[in-house]
Amino acid sequence: MDTAHRFVKGLEASSVTISFLNDTATASVLQTLQAAWGTTVAAELIQDKGTAVSATNPLYTFSILVNKTTDINGATGDMATQDITFTINGATTVATTGTF
Repeated sequence: MDTAHRFVKGLEASSVTISFLNDTATASVLQTLQAAWGTTVAAELIQDKGTAVSATNPLYTFSILVNKTTDINGATGDMATQDITFTINGATTVATTGTF
C-alpha cells in the first residue's frame, strides 16, 4: 500500500516570461503586442538563434495568450523595457531537428 503522494503527468499549466525592449517602430514590439492583444498566438523560442536546431539547441513551440503588457515603464532617460509572463495555451513541444 502507498504511504506517500504519487505524481504523474497530467494537464499542463505552463507560463513563459519574456523580456522585451519596448520599440515603437512599425511592426516592432509594441505594435505587434497591441495587435495580438486578447488573442492566442504561436510562439517559438530557441537558445541560440545563430545555431541549428539540435539536441543541445532545441526549439520550443507553443501558443500564448497575449493579455498583459507594460507599454510605459521606467523613468525619463531609462531604457524602456518590459517583462511579460504569458499563459501558455496548450502543450509545449520540443524539437531537436527542423528550422527556426
